[in-house]
Amino acid sequence: MLFSTVGQARLFVWMMAAGAAVGAWYVLTALLRRVLQAGLWLTLACDLLFGMGSAVILTAALVVGNYGQARPFEILGALCGALLFALGLAPPLNALKRRICRVLHKIMSAIARNRLIKVIFK
Repeated sequence: MLFSTVGQARLFVWMMAAGAAVGAWYVLTALLRRVLQAGLWLTLACDLLFGMGSAVILTAALVVGNYGQARPFEILGALCGALLFALGLAPPLNALKRRICRVLHKIMSAIARNRLIKVIFK
């Protein structure tokens, strides 16, 4: 009875994609927080950015998919998409994120050790 109406299966898959997009948005904001080595205020700003971005993604998916009407199976689809992203794509992306952060840390350390930079920012 869940997909008895025509188009509900398409809408469920659409919301799964939106949930996966929210998961990807989380990975991007976590990478930003890691690169900035965020303190209290930057962490708060990154969290607010994630919240606003995920609200925009889910609202846009609801409006495009079902004219803004939220139904329980759509929320379930978004949760399933986020779960599939977390279990399938997030571990390789986290490994890539760690590698990128290490490279950026090495680059920033090399720049900080530069004598000209030390003189300029003394």
